[in-house]
Amino acid sequence: MMAIREAQALLHSIDQAEQAEAVSACARTLPALLAELDDAGQSAQDIVTAISTLGERIAVRLLQLAELDLGEPPVPYAFAVAGSLARGEQILGSDQDNALVLSDDYREDRHGEYFSGLSDQVCRQLDECGYRFCPGDIMASNPRWRMSLTAWQNDFQRWIEQPEPAALVRLCIFFDLRAIHGDAGLVDALRRDILARTRASPLFQAHLAAAALHFRPALTWLGRLSFKRNEQGEARINLKKHAITPVVDLARTWSLAAGLDEVDTLARLKALKTHHPADSERFEDLEKAFETASQLRIAHQARQVRAGREPDYKIIRGELNEDDERALRHSFQQITSHQQALIRQFRAEAFQ
Repeated sequence: MMAIREAQALLHSIDQAEQAEAVSACARTLPALLAELDDAGQSAQDIVTAISTLGERIAVRLLQLAELDLGEPPVPYAFAVAGSLARGEQILGSDQDNALVLSDDYREDRHGEYFSGLSDQVCRQLDECGYRFCPGDIMASNPRWRMSLTAWQNDFQRWIEQPEPAALVRLCIFFDLRAIHGDAGLVDALRRDILARTRASPLFQAHLAAAALHFRPALTWLGRLSFKRNEQGEARINLKKHAITPVVDLARTWSLAAGLDEVDTLARLKALKTHHPADSERFEDLEKAFETASQLRIAHQARQVRAGREPDYKIIRGELNEDDERALRHSFQQITSHQQALIRQFRAEAFQ
C-alpha cells in the first residue's frame, strides 16, 4: 500500500509542478518506484499501468507549461503519442514516439512558429525527463510529423492503399495513435478514417501481416531459447524484441483488419476473442505469452534498479530459473505458431 500511495503522491506532484525542472525531478523517481511496486507484490500489468500513467501525466504537464510560456495555441491541435505510451505499455528505458494533429485551419506561415516552438520545447524536456529522443526521429519536433488532420488522412490513405513493406515496419506504430492533450476529437476523426480503410483493404492487411514477422521469438531450430552474449560474456535475450513486440504486432494486425478501436495490446486481444469467438484460444495463448514476458521484464528491470544499473529489456540467462525458462520457451513457441497462422490467414507469403 505504501508504494501505491507513493505513486498517487507522485501524480499529484507532477500535476502541481510549476516548472519543467520540477517535472524532471519527479520523472527521476520512476525507477525507484518501479522497484518498490515490485517489492510490494504488485502485478506486472499494474506496474506497467502505473509507469505509463505517470509517463503520460509528465508529458501532459510539460505541454501545459509550454502553453503557459508560449501563449494560447492559435488553432486547435492534439498532441498524440504512438507506440508503447499510446498502448499504456510504457516502462523504463522507453524513447519518445509522438506527433501533432492540427486543425485544418492551420496555416504554416501564420501558425508554424508557435507549434514548432512548442514541439521542440516539449520533446527536449521529455528527453531531460529520461524519455530519449526517438532514434527514427518520429517526434512532433520533426515537421514531418506535425500536420493538419487532412494531411494526416492523406498520408494514412497512401500507407494503406499503397503499402511499402520497409516503411510499414517503421510506421506501424502510428496505427496505435492516441491523443493525450488538446483536441482529442482530431485524433478520433483520424482513427475512424484509418479503421474504415484498414478493414476494407486486404492488400494492406497482407502487408501488415508480413511486417508483423519482422521480430521473431528467440528460438533455436531445436526449439530451445536462443541467447546472445554481450561484451561481458553475459547470455541475454531481448524481451522487447523477441516477445513483447511480436505479440503487439500480431494483436495490431488482427485488430486493424477487424476495424476494432482498441489500442492497448491486452484490450485488443480481449476484443478479438469476442469478435472471433471460434479463435478465442489463439488470443488467450497470446495474452498468456504477453503476460509472461511482461512479468519477466518488470522483474528484470526491478533487479537492475536495485543494483544501480540502467534499466533495459535484455534479461540475463542467470536471472531465469527452470520454471521461467520453461514458461518463456512455451511463450516463444506459441508466438511462433501464431505468426505462421497470421501469414496463412492473410495470404502474406509473397510479401515476406
